[in-house]
Amino acid sequence: MGIIKFDVVTVGAGVMGLSIANALAKKGLKVAVVDRDAPGMHASWKAGGMLGAQNEFSNDSPLFRLAKASRRYFEPLSTELLETTGIDIEYMETGLIKMADSKESEAALDRQFQFLNAHNDNVKALSEKEILNLGNQFITPGEHFAMHIPDDGQVNANKYTKALTASALHHGVTRISRTEVIAIHREGQDYRIKTSTGDIHASKVAVTAGAWSQNLLAPFRIESNATGVKGEVMLLEQPEVRLKDTLFMTNGFYIIPKRNHRFLVGATSRFGDFSSGMTKEGETWLWMEILKHMPRLKSADVLMKSSGVRPYTPTETPVMDEVENGLFVVSGHYRNGILLSPATGILMSEWIETGRRPAILNDFTIERMRKNAMHHQ
Repeated sequence: MGIIKFDVVTVGAGVMGLSIANALAKKGLKVAVVDRDAPGMHASWKAGGMLGAQNEFSNDSPLFRLAKASRRYFEPLSTELLETTGIDIEYMETGLIKMADSKESEAALDRQFQFLNAHNDNVKALSEKEILNLGNQFITPGEHFAMHIPDDGQVNANKYTKALTASALHHGVTRISRTEVIAIHREGQDYRIKTSTGDIHASKVAVTAGAWSQNLLAPFRIESNATGVKGEVMLLEQPEVRLKDTLFMTNGFYIIPKRNHRFLVGATSRFGDFSSGMTKEGETWLWMEILKHMPRLKSADVLMKSSGVRPYTPTETPVMDEVENGLFVVSGHYRNGILLSPATGILMSEWIETGRRPAILNDFTIERMRKNAMHHQ
């Protein structure tokens, strides 16, 4: 591959890179997405697809407000992607049952309920009978506090990422796969991106490489304190089990009902683990939780065992910042990557195109993340 010049290059082809590329291409910019693997290899393709704009939050914050705003994009976005690509991302406005997994986590869940209920009185505490009714008698009620969040829906993350990829190609984005970005160099007003298959030049670059972003930013003396958290999941099929609402435990275990009697079950949290594939320990833990909370899935067929590495920051707050003129980083969305991707794509494309940071992103700088991390130590 010879030297190629683009207006913008996004490094990383997960939902962040694709959403930004799509939005920029719609504005008429010449955009490329570069990724070291073939499509389908990493976290975006294997995520649960929960749109947990309420599930993940216990207090008002810029991230909570951004999450709620981003969730509102999904209904029209699902229609747009279906019309543009023919891919149904399986957007569903289902609810979520959240249960404390221990006495120790019960107080925190109750505080979260008080916060969410104050913002949305449809969020309700659940009795044992109500859990049984919502779960069609398939969920085993625990001994601890539980609540129902009616508005946190879901999508099929695999199909969503496929649809974003197809949409990007439809809008003229160049997709460069199986190409590892080795380094990013500033040359005058532009950037030279050194890759395993040749150099690419761009006026602006957005590093959206998830948990691997830090490696590319190190030469610019940028320390985001981001790392990777490996999450392991299984896809099960059990026609006899009927469930509408997602089950989410405070220890991070979840069961997400998908179409065709399928259930996505996850997820472990292995900090600093960048390996791929299911571990024996991870599979054992998932089955232990399944049998505890929905034993009828014991006889389910296992269709898939997989893993992805999610980008994590110490405050669990993403970083969306310009680290040098025309060089942007978008990372650290952790468990909310799918949820936050539409708003991130729109806001970051606006910033990249105009050079003006949207006010809603003022709280997601690297410097603020560092200060918050020090405060949490």
